[in-house]
Order: sequence, then C-alpha cells, then structure tokens
Amino acid sequence: METKEIRRNNLRDLMARYARQGVNQNEFAILVESSAPTLSQITGEKSSRNLGDNLARRIEAKLNLPKGWFDVFHEKQLVRPFDNVAAESDFQPARLKPVVWEDTEQDKEEFVEIPLLDIDFSAGDGCYEIVDREEFSLIFRRYYLHKMGVAVNAARIIRISGSSMEPRLQDGDVVGINTDDTRIREGKTYAIRHGNMLRVKVLIEQPDGGVTIRSLNREEYQDEHLSYAQRKDQLVVLGRVFWSSSSW
Repeated sequence: METKEIRRNNLRDLMARYARQGVNQNEFAILVESSAPTLSQITGEKSSRNLGDNLARRIEAKLNLPKGWFDVFHEKQLVRPFDNVAAESDFQPARLKPVVWEDTEQDKEEFVEIPLLDIDFSAGDGCYEIVDREEFSLIFRRYYLHKMGVAVNAARIIRISGSSMEPRLQDGDVVGINTDDTRIREGKTYAIRHGNMLRVKVLIEQPDGGVTIRSLNREEYQDEHLSYAQRKDQLVVLGRVFWSSSSW
C-alpha cells in the first residue's frame, strides 16, 4: 500500500475514534488547526487530495502522536463499548480499574485480609466435615467492616455448598460472617452448627424459645422446627452473614 493510502486510512480511523468520543468533524478540524472541508477532501469516498507532510506532522503534534505515526499501518482499534454512555442507561461504567493486590503498596491501616476458611457450609441438607484451614484471603476496607458493625478479628469468610439458599446464594458462593453477632434476629441469615452439620440458614425465633430453620428455596426445602430443648441441645449460632459474593 502506498504511503498516501496508509495516511488516508489512518486519518479516517483517527477521526472515527474521536467521533465515538463525541468530537465531530468541525471540532476535530479545530483541534488539529485545519478545516472540515480539507479533511473531507482527504478522507471522502472520492478523495481529491492527499494528506501532505506538513499537515500530517501538525496533526501528530497536536494530538500527541509520535512523529511519523501517519506513515505506518496501524491495526484498527476495537470500538470501546463504554465510551459516551447515555445517562439513562441501565448501568454506568465504573472508573475503578482492577489491580493485583500483591502488586500494590498495601495500606494496612485502610485494608484488611480476611481468610477464607477451608470449610463448606451447606445451603442444603448439611455438611458434616469441619476442616478449619485457611484457603486464601479476601481484601476488605476497614471502613466497610466498621460500617457493617463487624470487628476485624470477628470476620470470617466461608464457602456455600448446595442450593437451599437460592436464588440469593448459589452453590460455590462465599459469605462473610460476623462471629460476634450470634443473637437471633428474625429474618437474618446465620452460619450455624446444627448437630454435626454446618449450615447457612435464615433463623426465626419462636415465642416458646424454639427456632425455625428456613431455606430461601422453599419449593425444595421445607422449614425445620426445633423446640427449646432441641435448640439448646443441637444448635450453635456461629455468626451472622453480613456480606456475600454471587455466582452466575
């Protein structure tokens, strides 16, 4: 491909990228100290002029492009799907960018690592095995834990197994529990030990001191009722769920 065609295609692609960011041809011409008719003559279907050296170097300088950028073939850049998002859209792109925690300067005053324990808590009929080993850690802001009323040394992360808490909690999700918060409040979700089973369930305290153990997936899992005596003998509340991930 001749240099004149390479320059023409590069200018077309460059103007298209700016157009996707809301810069029309007249505004682009002002940016590069040219005119809209001149640019049209260069980039139009039936182009009547070429992009000369002076204008090419000027556009490169005005747009902070490397000298000679126009003379080299460039792969077309993919459309950036989050540019120029309308205010009435269902969601807006976040300005936050993902980073690898280990690659950052970790501020221990702002962030804490909470271990994910190698324990499966059932959202089904119950898990029996207790293996209290740290699998890995998740990062939380101290401010968030404070806002949720969770002391750092009381926070634990555990993994869900089963389908009884669907659709809120899926098999494989992880949840944060506050081990300081073990008082039953109606409608709250707790990590519990029920006999030898580890479970995550909604607990409802009854007037007679008994407890109803409820799953969110009530089509497949029926309520379970413990009398006061059974509650004292079988049930240990390990902590209230204050956070969860969600799998799709």
